[in-house]
Amino acid sequence: MNELLSRGKTIADLEKKYPQYGYWEIYWQVADYSFLGKKRTITNRLKKLVSAKTQAARQGIADEAQSLLDELYLQLKSNSAKLIEIDRALRSEG
Repeated sequence: MNELLSRGKTIADLEKKYPQYGYWEIYWQVADYSFLGKKRTITNRLKKLVSAKTQAARQGIADEAQSLLDELYLQLKSNSAKLIEIDRALRSEG
């Protein structure tokens, strides 16, 4: 399931693929957020920055958002490399 999340699937997609598990069962068992989950978390953290009272609170929120952005970047970079490999394999077969 974690591998599917790293490929861009959502928890809702996993719920459809594994109907024997409920959404929240999957949510609590996976080790990571989906791309959509990370995007939503980053969006929420950015909105939270506006109301943060202290510099320390703002820095903590910014650090968390940066960490999630770094994870998204690395996952997307990995997926891009996989797509390039797939494209090369398909071109060499043709």
